Amino acid sequence: MRSIVIWTVVVASALVIGLVPSLAPVGRFWPAAAALGVIVATRKAAAGLGAGVVAGSLILAGGRPLEALRLGIGEHLFPQFEGSWHIGALLFTLLLGAFAGLLESSGGFETLLRRLLRGSRAPERRVLGSVYAMGLLCFFDGLANSMLTGRIARDAIDRTGISREKLAWVVDSTSSPVACVAFISTWIATQLTLIRDSLPDQNAYGLYFRSIPGNPYCLLTLLLVPLAISLRWEPRLMRRYRPVRPESPDARRHASDVWRVIVPLLALALGIALSFQLWSGNAVRLFSLDAWREAASGSAGPVALVAGALGGLFAAWLCYPRDAPEPAAKAALEGAAGLLPALVILVLAWSLGSVFEALGAASALKDLLGSAVRPSWLPLAVFLTASLTAFVTGSSWGTMALVMPLALGVLHDGTSPDLVIATAPAVIGAVFGGAVFGDHASPFSDTSIVSALASGCEPTDHILSQLPYALTAATAAVAAYLLIAFDLPAAAATAIGAAGLVAFVLQLSRRRG
Repeated sequence: MRSIVIWTVVVASALVIGLVPSLAPVGRFWPAAAALGVIVATRKAAAGLGAGVVAGSLILAGGRPLEALRLGIGEHLFPQFEGSWHIGALLFTLLLGAFAGLLESSGGFETLLRRLLRGSRAPERRVLGSVYAMGLLCFFDGLANSMLTGRIARDAIDRTGISREKLAWVVDSTSSPVACVAFISTWIATQLTLIRDSLPDQNAYGLYFRSIPGNPYCLLTLLLVPLAISLRWEPRLMRRYRPVRPESPDARRHASDVWRVIVPLLALALGIALSFQLWSGNAVRLFSLDAWREAASGSAGPVALVAGALGGLFAAWLCYPRDAPEPAAKAALEGAAGLLPALVILVLAWSLGSVFEALGAASALKDLLGSAVRPSWLPLAVFLTASLTAFVTGSSWGTMALVMPLALGVLHDGTSPDLVIATAPAVIGAVFGGAVFGDHASPFSDTSIVSALASGCEPTDHILSQLPYALTAATAAVAAYLLIAFDLPAAAATAIGAAGLVAFVLQLSRRRG
């Protein structure tokens, strides 16, 4: 009943806006507001993005339902299945899902964790450090990272006398942040297509790599975890939780040789890297920076990602143990099927971006802001906006889909090309970082809920105990964006933010000691 009421409000409002010409300025922003409202109300990113597409189509059609249906499907939905970039993104995501399914079921990660924990003299640091290392190794997917590391590390955490809430924090902090900055993950296809669709005349790969220093939240979170572990820094909200009595180890848990995980990961990374040069049309030069730069700036991206993912999947299939609990085909299919909801979100995100473009939403937003936000201050404004959006929606992907086309559209509209090239990487990094921070702080986040359940604690307890860490990294990120606003390069600003973060945690740990 609640969903029916929400959709009735969205559709009726869009019909009124489409039928009344004087409401056209409101109509440019209504699809974004409708999408955000539905995501908040239903906690479903796909439902919200779909509502935005429906509302935008009705407004573009002047309130005529049949014409809106034709526009929505024919001009904004179906075209998203065309072109090498979009098709490549869909195929790459499915292949990497199958790859993750094979690696998770192979049992190699279980053996790796046991070896990392062998002969430990400092159990707490060794266990949490091993979980962190495994999180870095599972760079290929954030959700799979959370499920895998939390589940297989829980017994070791209990035996060491560490609270499960602390495990959930390490797991959550090395899932989305790693996937967000790893150039080989289920996120990269979404990230690249959002950048390319918003700035079609720019090199998406180049902007993505240049955006990494402009994403201080993810980078500083990945720094904060080992720093807090080594210094044993625990905020008060984390110290209130106690370890759980150890359970008997699960004898049915499958373990196998570590090489069954390492070899496929190397094959995936090398396969994608080499595919860029092979499909660039130039001779392969492995040790030439110019060759790598030319390959990344060409049009070989979608083919290279798919080809490299196929190579990694083939290697994972060959390395899959014969005595595994389930057949390789089943593990691969389940891994790919697990990413189908993400693909739905991805297609709807592209469709909503197309609706935004047809409505001229970015141009209207720039006119509304006027000179209130200088381009150099835009990264900070975008980070705060993305953080708030992700917090209320609980969806990092939904936030990226909503904020990226608007943020880059504001930057691109009427801005000189040189200024776009200079500012866009920090804006892109701000969208990604804000989406991850809001996701970490949100009680509705799917990744945070999965991290808590996989680690064996209550999601609410996990969010509360993680919040001081997330706010610490976010505060340092805001300081970095303030430095960027005063024209300091993103890399230097992030480095200063990192130094401030280290000094802050050192001071707190000494005070407690």
